[in-house]
Amino acid sequence: MFDQIGMDELAYSSRMVEWAPLGKLCFVLGLLILGLVTNNILVPIVTFCIGIFLMAYSTNMRLPTIIVLAIAESVFIMVIGCGVVSILGSHSDPAIFQGKVLWFEMYMTVYSFNFAWLIFFRAIAGVTLMLAFASSTPIPHLAQACRRLHLPAEITEIVVLIYRYAFLLLERFVVMWDAAKGRMGFRGAMQSLRTTAMIFVGIFISSLEISERSEAALDSRNYRGSFPVYRMPRQTSWVWVVGTVMLVAVLYLIGVETSGCIDMASLLGVA
Repeated sequence: MFDQIGMDELAYSSRMVEWAPLGKLCFVLGLLILGLVTNNILVPIVTFCIGIFLMAYSTNMRLPTIIVLAIAESVFIMVIGCGVVSILGSHSDPAIFQGKVLWFEMYMTVYSFNFAWLIFFRAIAGVTLMLAFASSTPIPHLAQACRRLHLPAEITEIVVLIYRYAFLLLERFVVMWDAAKGRMGFRGAMQSLRTTAMIFVGIFISSLEISERSEAALDSRNYRGSFPVYRMPRQTSWVWVVGTVMLVAVLYLIGVETSGCIDMASLLGVA
């Protein structure tokens, strides 16, 4: 439960915790959609900088270990995916790099290289913006925002329950992993595969046990399908909507007027 406690403390101690949850969500979604519709790499770079600033303002970059690992994993996936995109250029364009590894043919063009960087900044901007939102919005505030959006109550409560009890499974996974490691369960490739499979089977069985105990615990506490919120978050005002629309419009116009101003291939000396 330490990661959940860390996330809860991080959200409640954030400088942005008093901001309206729906307003923050509207702002983040507006910038995410903007990054998807524009083809100018300058716009995702600007939205990435906004996301980094919001994360720094919200948390001073003090993130729980699980979040740091999630960021590292997502960046690793982005690098691999964008690298694959960069070497799958069209043969109708001149190549700046080509080769062949086993049966895999690599053909990099200026367009594919720049497009890969565009995808990378779109993805990393989305990660920073969503983390800025998640690290400043406690789960009760998010649930209340979902209710105000008239989402089905069942979906809202499932989201809350998954968030609450996923950390129980994560804690159990860490305990079983450390126990197996202390007993040399990862000595050799085949032994590591067997141990990992046994751990995942144990996690599945533990999830059933935790669900039964949790259901009994909720029933004993008079749970009726919703968690009460005693301190309601702020409601969204028109300022959030108007401000988001204006910022998105300005960034979109800047992207249109400065189209092609940043050429990553020329900037990095590839072309």
